[in-house]
Amino acid sequence: MVFPKYFQIGFFIVFLSCFSYGDDNGSFADTLFETGDYLRAIGEYKRQLFFSSDTCGAHFYAFRIAECYRKRKQYSTARMLYDRIIVRGEIGDDLERKIIIGLSKCSINAGEIEFSRLLLDEFSAKHDQSDSVSYLRGIGYVKERNWERAELELSKITDHVLKEQAMDLLTETSKKGFKDPKTALLLSLFIPGAGQVYASNYVKGFISFALNATLGYLTYRAGSDGREMDAFLIAYFGLQRFYFGNLEQARKFSLEHNEKILDRIVVE
Repeated sequence: MVFPKYFQIGFFIVFLSCFSYGDDNGSFADTLFETGDYLRAIGEYKRQLFFSSDTCGAHFYAFRIAECYRKRKQYSTARMLYDRIIVRGEIGDDLERKIIIGLSKCSINAGEIEFSRLLLDEFSAKHDQSDSVSYLRGIGYVKERNWERAELELSKITDHVLKEQAMDLLTETSKKGFKDPKTALLLSLFIPGAGQVYASNYVKGFISFALNATLGYLTYRAGSDGREMDAFLIAYFGLQRFYFGNLEQARKFSLEHNEKILDRIVVE
């Protein structure tokens, strides 16, 4: 009996599937993960998850998928996947530790330092203090520019290599050119645009100075020509729009400058 062609094709695909989704495929997914090919690793782990009949194995593949998204800096997706694993329950202590650490890393990289700290406190309550906890707590304080607390936490690390790297990061970051918003505001209060220049935004500083200088000149000309009402209106609306806006810009740009420096610190 000759089967129709599409039955033969279907049988061939099923036959290949029996070999394609075995342990070798998991090793291939791990290889992709280790080499940084996270997008393809996600696809391979999803296939393993689909064909997995083992609960522990399914949790591991789901965890690896979450790790891939974290490595790709898709922190909200990674956190959602971590949470799903926890909600399912029946996970071992080792995997639970890894998930909490992963969640903490996502929170730190997303700028949610307080939430990360709560997770690490929960971790410490269930498990012994580890180098990972000390490191993540220390990095959290670095991103808050709390140098003393950061040094205190990082000094608890027992691994000499990790401790040296962490301390080097602390020293390097603390020496960066952070800008004080109050200083920027004060500079722009007396010289419009000076605060923006201080915050390393030179173009905006020049524009702000030019606009406010033009405003002052127009106000002076109107007053000297006897057009007091025009001078008042120019000064009033100009102050509202350009001068006070210049002050807010100075404060905003100094904060953005600091954030750019701290955003470069990414916990892997």
